[in-house]
Amino acid sequence: MQTRSFSSDPRKLPPLAPERLARLEKLEWELADKLERALAAAATGVALVARVGSDLSGLRFENGERPRYTHVGVALRAGGEWRVHQLLNTDEGSEGHLYRHTLVEFFRDDPFEYRAAVLLPSQELQRRIRWALESGAAEALHSPRYSRIAFPFSTRYQSSNQWVVEVVAAAETGSSRRASVQRHLAAQGLRPSVLRTVGLVGQSVGALRSRNTRFDDHPLRNRIRGRLAFVLESSLSAYVMRVDPVCTRLELCAGVPLGEPCPEAPVVAGT
Repeated sequence: MQTRSFSSDPRKLPPLAPERLARLEKLEWELADKLERALAAAATGVALVARVGSDLSGLRFENGERPRYTHVGVALRAGGEWRVHQLLNTDEGSEGHLYRHTLVEFFRDDPFEYRAAVLLPSQELQRRIRWALESGAAEALHSPRYSRIAFPFSTRYQSSNQWVVEVVAAAETGSSRRASVQRHLAAQGLRPSVLRTVGLVGQSVGALRSRNTRFDDHPLRNRIRGRLAFVLESSLSAYVMRVDPVCTRLELCAGVPLGEPCPEAPVVAGT
């Protein structure tokens, strides 16, 4: 038996029996193949790709938002091969690190669902994002101090999705300074997802129990009101599609032919 996950604490994961492992690997390769074919059909060299790492359905967000996808990376084709550039919080610790993974490795991280969202920017924005990744600007934006709910207009911590939206802002502005790209995002009207919580007491307990969740970068007035703003795929996609109107978005999932709509019900490994 074995366990596999970049982000999850291995001590919290049950070992996988050979039959279960084979099932997961089949789903991972299916999704990776569909993603590669979708990217090839779109004749794209850069895309933003998202997966469902955990179940958000039990959480309450403002404005009727019902986010599904938890993690976003940047897919880049170079030398005929696709690699996903992403920030991962290794083993649920206090730090995040940058990785370049194959498409199948992107899905090999203990996902809740075998489903993906793909954001296809305009050719011009793709060119600029490629510049950000290849010039070192994206790496310069990286901060190792991790929080999965990092406030998007603070440089104290950084989440995986925050790094991606900052890379997009670097592509728009040519800057590789976090404070600068965050000012740009604020000026352009980035609207983060807002999670409703039980207030300061509950936040303090949550911080004590988790090394990868921090609240002290959020404005105190929001914390008192139980409002935690951070970047999810839904808010990131809304921003990109607003500043880049020709951008398109598609979804794919296991068990459904490419190009057909995914079901509303979760696509989990047991189905």
